[in-house]
Amino acid sequence: MSFRADSAEVIFVGIELLLGQTLDSNACFMSRQLAELGISTYRHTVVGDNPQRLEKAVRSALAENDLVVMTGGLGPTSDDVTAEVVAALAGLPLIKDKAVSDAIRSRYPDRSRHDFSSYPLVPQGAVVFKNERGTAPGSFVFLLEHGSQKAILMLPGPPDEMEPMFHASVRPFLETFSHHRFIHRYVRLFGIGESKAEERIRDLLENQKEVTIAPYASMKEVVIRVSQRLKEGDGTDLTHALVEELRERFGACVFEIGPRPLELVLLDLLAEKHLTIAFAESCTAGMALSTLADVPGSSASLLGGMVTYNDEMKRRLLGVAPQILSSAGAVSCPAAVAMAEGCLAKTGADLALSFTGIAGPGGGTPKTPVGTVWIACAREGESTVANKYHFPGDRIHVRTRAVYTGFDLLRRLLLGL
Repeated sequence: MSFRADSAEVIFVGIELLLGQTLDSNACFMSRQLAELGISTYRHTVVGDNPQRLEKAVRSALAENDLVVMTGGLGPTSDDVTAEVVAALAGLPLIKDKAVSDAIRSRYPDRSRHDFSSYPLVPQGAVVFKNERGTAPGSFVFLLEHGSQKAILMLPGPPDEMEPMFHASVRPFLETFSHHRFIHRYVRLFGIGESKAEERIRDLLENQKEVTIAPYASMKEVVIRVSQRLKEGDGTDLTHALVEELRERFGACVFEIGPRPLELVLLDLLAEKHLTIAFAESCTAGMALSTLADVPGSSASLLGGMVTYNDEMKRRLLGVAPQILSSAGAVSCPAAVAMAEGCLAKTGADLALSFTGIAGPGGGTPKTPVGTVWIACAREGESTVANKYHFPGDRIHVRTRAVYTGFDLLRRLLLGL
């Protein structure tokens, strides 16, 4: 009996997810991956480490879907019951896979700390996916349920184990079972809110046909997804024209057509122009520097920075004049300019970006309310640019929006926008 994966339910296993102790980033990742494979995700379910409840959830998912994807519950402890439940449902014994066991023993040779005598176990006959980052392998089993061919995919819970495994071996395997293909293109914007963006494309949203669009937003960007579902054997891509229409409508707000976040776009732009950058941060407290440093290879352009959270540090490390701080104040245009120019002089970078503001919840005044942030960009031989912003929301919103606004300001300056 041939197997086709048109629909899927994703079951996330772990009491820590139900208690809110762990953020379930796997949900976003898995839905996006399945959508790109042409497999529709109809439901997400979170289940604790309870065999009876987990079996009930899997049976319910199998009744309505071709494929059930499960993440978590594959570890070596007694509450890791995913493989046991799935093997029982499929009527398969759990066995040791020699290739997996040999690879794990080679990676973890210290027998005093690791006991692999009865772990890991996989259902007999399963397709097994090696875990290059941990000990729990992934596996894929077929079974007959409700008179139809079904399948269950089991993956480790930690994203740093699951995602590389999925990209390396699981996704190519799943591609063979989908007879639909989706084209997804992502138009990434900064400098415009979700409601304003949606207003600008209202006519396109109301007249969707073969190609569909959907806007969604976060603190870091607004993304418009452009999608087309292709049937098997149909290779006509109709998304390009709509992407170009969006590029025309949003102009300089478009920072990427593709997968790159703003920080990576900025770093690539700096590398392309052979420029270095440093930061002088007050209210953002190192967030800008840390965000760029999280990108592999950022050291090619990122020199470093200084966190000057109080006035004394601004004077001592950046050379901000005491009269600026006493007259204009730390949250002001002169202070932001002096911070950026001081950072440029101290670090020798080609560009310096400064942030000074009030992240809240306290500290605001009628003249300078919470959420006020000054951002300045200094460059050798050019006039320093400084802009004032007001960001609504709590501390994390204010600081995050400030950082990404600074990145976008620099992007626009470098591109002459």
